Amino acid sequence: MRRLVALAILGIASFGSDASAQNYSQFIAFGDSTTDTGWFANSRLSPAPNIFDAAVAAAVAGGGNAHWTGPGAGNAQILAGFFGLTANAANTPGGTNYAIGGAFDNAGPTIYSAYTNFNQILFGVGPTLGVPSTTQQINNYLASVNGRANPNALYLISSFGNDGLAAIAAGLSPSAALAYFIADQQALANRIAALQSAGARYIIVANQYGSFAGKLIEDNIWKDLATLGVKFIPADTNTVIAAVATNPAPYGIIFPSPSTPACTVPLGVWCTPADLVAPNALQTHLFVDAAHLSAAGQLIIADYYYSLLTAPSEISFLAESIVQTTFGMIYGIQQQIDLSQRQAPGWNVWVNGNVGYLQINNSYAGFPNDPGVPISGSLGVDYHWASGWLVGAAVTGGFLDSSFSSGGRFTQNVGALSLYGAYRSGAWWANLIGSVGFLNFNTNRPVPIGISVQPNNGSTSGADLSLAGEGGYEFHIGPVAHGPVAGFIVQQATVNGFTESGSYTSLSFGNQLLNSDVSVLGYQANLDWGLFHPFAQIVWDHDFAPLNRLVTASLTTAVAPSYSLPAVIVGRDWATATIGTEFKIAGSWSGLASFTAMVGQQNITNYVGVFGANYSFGQPPPIVTKY
Repeated sequence: MRRLVALAILGIASFGSDASAQNYSQFIAFGDSTTDTGWFANSRLSPAPNIFDAAVAAAVAGGGNAHWTGPGAGNAQILAGFFGLTANAANTPGGTNYAIGGAFDNAGPTIYSAYTNFNQILFGVGPTLGVPSTTQQINNYLASVNGRANPNALYLISSFGNDGLAAIAAGLSPSAALAYFIADQQALANRIAALQSAGARYIIVANQYGSFAGKLIEDNIWKDLATLGVKFIPADTNTVIAAVATNPAPYGIIFPSPSTPACTVPLGVWCTPADLVAPNALQTHLFVDAAHLSAAGQLIIADYYYSLLTAPSEISFLAESIVQTTFGMIYGIQQQIDLSQRQAPGWNVWVNGNVGYLQINNSYAGFPNDPGVPISGSLGVDYHWASGWLVGAAVTGGFLDSSFSSGGRFTQNVGALSLYGAYRSGAWWANLIGSVGFLNFNTNRPVPIGISVQPNNGSTSGADLSLAGEGGYEFHIGPVAHGPVAGFIVQQATVNGFTESGSYTSLSFGNQLLNSDVSVLGYQANLDWGLFHPFAQIVWDHDFAPLNRLVTASLTTAVAPSYSLPAVIVGRDWATATIGTEFKIAGSWSGLASFTAMVGQQNITNYVGVFGANYSFGQPPPIVTKY
């Protein structure tokens, strides 16, 4: 589906559809030509007549869109479209992309300090107020919202290349140029910090392709932002484009060099479909002109940004799957306890198998989901006293093969030890189960980049501690027993940090900790019916644990601060319904079969089927015949 969205946006660059459910409610961009999506189609470089503005006007009249990337959508528009948003130029109605081709980070160097845009220098038009630098773009946005940034917007910042060109034009020495770069980037970092202070939470800050520019941004802006306490998502586009240029074939690129651009005119902003060297040039050439990426390159960058945003949510499924599969193990042991208590006093040995369906959804637009089939089995032994007490232990082994809806999968292997106790006296009953589980995960998270798919594989371990208690009272009406039930299930699931390998999209993920503190309140009933003992239970579950968990990720291709994004959020309330039966098999053998469904929980679908058998070593009381 995401690939279809990307293709649709490439065909109709300026249009997008709203999504009914999304955590990013708006897309806002700042920067230079690497992010510009048609600013000069509606604004001029200068009020005075000049070659640049005349050429842009001619290109627009000829079917161009005034993108520096040439005909087609820019990476900002493609990325926004993945989440059901738009990224049209801010000087159009409803536009939210403030980026302007040629923009400096803050201002030009020395003799050009009054300038805010390199094109003013290149085309000799003098400084004007209509083409703000990246810092001024941020100021303009904050002024338009009265200093309150949208906390649910996705922000993209890509800026720097023009500062390097201006330093060359000004004839700066290497040391003077470096001092200028550091000062300009510090000014930009300060405004990004102001953006965060105003409420922005999700900010991508990209370096730029070209090793020199990429390294400067890593060493200065990223470090400055970290020093200022800004939480941002670093994007290493420098490494991405270098990898594509080195091995272009998987991306459908035949001409990866800027010396063989897709357009015949000097600048992509002047390019129309008629100016392409071939009808498919935007897909076979990496560059549209000597400096800017073609439509194929724009999709590559947008896909890369998208992978950085969605990876933490995908990996958060690992911890959530621990909690959900442990619920199934607990339900199975609780049912076995009841079966053992119905046997004669003495030893019981039992075995059960669980087969389920688990789907964890991220209901926000553009984020992948995670369906899977958990399978597990438990072997237990317990002792039942005539006084009503029962104690036992069980070992459980389980496996989950869960697929990402965007492609790839993860597997979970678990081994668990449980100790349990129970008591029944007349109409009162209660049980308690404590478990410790040890888990191993293998992840396969392929990332579509352009028409290629980049592999990412990893492995890690985890653990789960759980304590579950349940009790109730039974009213008896003939063969029917029914009554209230109350309990709790407390869990602490951990997933150890790990680092993927396979491509430039591989990430390193930090440790995960997920607490679940669930209360249980409901009603149950059962029936003694010959060889069968059918039962049913419905309870309301409420999780008291915090839901605002974050997952931390780090780049593996560049030295950059780590970033944290929200884990998938599941519902706090749901109902759990169980129906099943115990039955006599033969002699000392008994069995059970049940089906449990967790109903109404946001972003969770969890069904569990349990099949079990019990062998009792206890001797039933002798039948005394009275004469």
